[in-house]
Amino acid sequence: MAEHDDLGRDSTIPDALIDAVSRATGPWIRARVTAVTDGRIPVQMLDALTERARQDAVAGLRDLFALDVEEQRANPLHVLRTVADDVTRHLRDAGVPPVVRDAVETEAFPDDVYGFGPFTWRDLSEEVHETGITWGAWKAAVVVSRRRIGGRT
Repeated sequence: MAEHDDLGRDSTIPDALIDAVSRATGPWIRARVTAVTDGRIPVQMLDALTERARQDAVAGLRDLFALDVEEQRANPLHVLRTVADDVTRHLRDAGVPPVVRDAVETEAFPDDVYGFGPFTWRDLSEEVHETGITWGAWKAAVVVSRRRIGGRT
């Protein structure tokens, strides 16, 4: 982090994204798992998967946002895809067959055999989309401002 400024220390924008993701992760995972399993998953397992996914998403984002913006080597969507990876492992272990995906999805995300994604912020919710766009603009502004202050372009 640049030693001469406090840019990037405002936690309200990352915290808003964490809050939006926390609200949206359960419904996102629940809807995808229900679709993939045709609703034939025990409610207790579904509840456990969605809550674990929500907790993992929040913890993963907190870990990411604990890093300075210029040290972050992943992005929030990557963190959320990792959460979906855990759900994928559970469904595979339960013997749920993979879904048919288009060639672009298959090539871009070969391990996402159930098509969880998320591919965009909107896959979770409109609120996550808006908050995610705001977070991205905020992060870019922090980096650009630091470079201008430091004489870099």
